[in-house]
Amino acid sequence: MEYHIAHACGHEQAHYLSGFASQMDRKAAWLKTTKCKSCFVAEKRTEQADAAAGDSAAIAHLVLSPLIGSDRQIAWASTIRAKRLSTIIAAAPSDDPADHHVCCIISDAKWWIDHRELSDADLLARAAVKASAYEAKPQTMATV
Repeated sequence: MEYHIAHACGHEQAHYLSGFASQMDRKAAWLKTTKCKSCFVAEKRTEQADAAAGDSAAIAHLVLSPLIGSDRQIAWASTIRAKRLSTIIAAAPSDDPADHHVCCIISDAKWWIDHRELSDADLLARAAVKASAYEAKPQTMATV
């Protein structure tokens, strides 16, 4: 059954609710305490933009290689790289750039996307392998 719910943000939105009457009433009451979908999405985008700005500020002092890949890969990998490097820098006990310098030279956007789920230690280890391959032979950078 379709209900028109006035959300906590003041917007009204149609919701399809099913189940027993008590379940639908409980769900409708809960929905009244939440934001509508548009406000929820806008808030999440604002939070993501704020987090991205904080990550970018945390790594602004680093000299990063420009990313190589498609426009979509570069956009996605840029956010991944900024988030991961800011996390690694924040977790480092000192300002020793040796901890994260290997990540700064990796320019393959696909590499950042493929390795986004690794722990910080594993990411640094894989970056060291990638960086050593690049230093040995720059054209193999995309294949490691």
